[in-house]
Amino acid sequence: MRILIVSTNTLPAAPSGPAYVAGAVRQAGHTVEVFDSLLAANLPQELGETLQRFQPDVVGVSIRLVHGDVQDAAAPFGTRYLDLRPRVKEIIDLIRQSSPAQIVLGGPGFTYYARDWLAYLDLDLGICGEGEAAFPQLLERLTADGEVTSVPGVVVRNAGSFASQPFQRVEDLDGQALPAYDLFDWDCYAAHGVLPAIFTKRGCAMGCTFCPYSKLEGRRYRLKSPGRVLAEVRHTLAYTPARKIMFCDNSFNVPHRHAEALCRAFIDQGTDFQWGTGDLKPVGVSDAFCRLMQDAGCFYANLSIESASETMLRRMKRGYTVRQVRESLEALSRSGLPFGASLMFGAPGETPETVAETLRVMADYEIPLGVWVTVGVYLWTDLQDIVPELRQGGWLDESRPLFDGPVYLSPAVTGDLQGLVADLRARPGYTVQVNRADLLAAALLER
Repeated sequence: MRILIVSTNTLPAAPSGPAYVAGAVRQAGHTVEVFDSLLAANLPQELGETLQRFQPDVVGVSIRLVHGDVQDAAAPFGTRYLDLRPRVKEIIDLIRQSSPAQIVLGGPGFTYYARDWLAYLDLDLGICGEGEAAFPQLLERLTADGEVTSVPGVVVRNAGSFASQPFQRVEDLDGQALPAYDLFDWDCYAAHGVLPAIFTKRGCAMGCTFCPYSKLEGRRYRLKSPGRVLAEVRHTLAYTPARKIMFCDNSFNVPHRHAEALCRAFIDQGTDFQWGTGDLKPVGVSDAFCRLMQDAGCFYANLSIESASETMLRRMKRGYTVRQVRESLEALSRSGLPFGASLMFGAPGETPETVAETLRVMADYEIPLGVWVTVGVYLWTDLQDIVPELRQGGWLDESRPLFDGPVYLSPAVTGDLQGLVADLRARPGYTVQVNRADLLAAALLER
C-alpha cells in the first residue's frame, strides 16, 4: 500500500513520532512518504500537490498537540493561546478534497481525546498509544478484509457510537524499525532551529500528579540498549546537516544506571556527535555524573525542577527533595555544562509562600541558559491524578470537556496573578508562559 504520513504540528519541534511510525510502516513493506505542515509555506497547494502526485491508499494523520501557547507581549500576561484544532480540521478537509484515501488519526494529541477528535473531524478511525506496532497491524487488516476493530489501540466511530481496544505497549524497543528521518528535509528544519530527536526508553516510575506518562507508558521502564541508541543516532545524523541530536525522554537520567550506560557507550565508541536533553530530573545529578555527560558529548541539559518547595514537591509527588534540587543545581553550576531550568507554578496546594520558597532557592544560583516558568496546569486526561482530584473536589465539573483545554491555577495565587507574572518577568533570564492566559484573564475580569 501507499501510505502518506502527515504531521499536523505547526509549533517548532522534531517530528519524532511521525518518523518512528513511518519507519515501522516502511519496514512492514509499504511505500511511505511524509508531509510536515510545519514546513509548508502554502499548505493547501503543497499538500494538494503531494496527494495528487503520491496517490496514497491511506493517510496517517499525526496530532501532536491540541492546545498551545506562545510568547506575545500584546496578549494577556504576555502569552497568546493557540487553539490548534482548526488547523488539523483544515488539513483533514484538504485531504478529503484531494484524495479518496482512508484517513487514520494518531499521535499523542489524539490519544488523549480520541473520541472527541473523531467527532470533531467527522472521521471514523484512529489509533491510541504507541503506533509503531499497531499502525502496521491496522494496514494489514485493511489490506486483508477491512476488519480492524480488534487492532490494539484502535478507536472506531460508527453512526455516532464508538468501539475501542486497549492499546498495547511495545516491549522490544530494540527490535523496532529505525526512525525514517531520511524522509524529512532537514535543511528546512535547521532553518526553524529544530534538531532531530530520538527516545531511549519508555515508561516512568515517578507518578507526578499532573503528568499522565506513568499510566500511559507504564511505571516499568522499557529500555533501549546503548548499542541500539547509537545505531539510531548514526542513522539519524546521516541524513541531517547537524552533528547534534536531542533525547526526548520524559526523564533522561531516570533510571540512573541507563543514563550512565549510554554515556559510557558514547565515550567508548569515540562518537563525534553532541547530544542534549530537555528533561533532566534532580535525581543523582552529581559532579561525577555531570563530568560523565560532558565527556559523552552533552551540549545542553534542562533541569526539570518544577518546584523547590518541600510542600509542593510532596503534593505533586515529584519523588525528590529540595536538597536534591540544590545538589543538582550546584553540580551543574560547577560542571560548566550549558543548562537551563524549568519551574511550574499553580498546582493544587500552591500558595504565595510556596512560590516564594521556590524562588528563594533559585535566587542562589546562576542558570546560564535561563529559567522557563509555566503558570497553570493543563488538564488533558483522567490519567492525570490531578483531574479526578479536582472533579471530586468540585472544581472541575464532570460534564466539562477536557478537549476544550481547561487549565487549573491554585486560587491562592490567582488573586495577584498579574503581580506574580510581573515579578517573574523582571528576573534576569526568566521566561514566563501563562497557560490559557485568555481564560485566566477573563476569570479575573469577572471578579
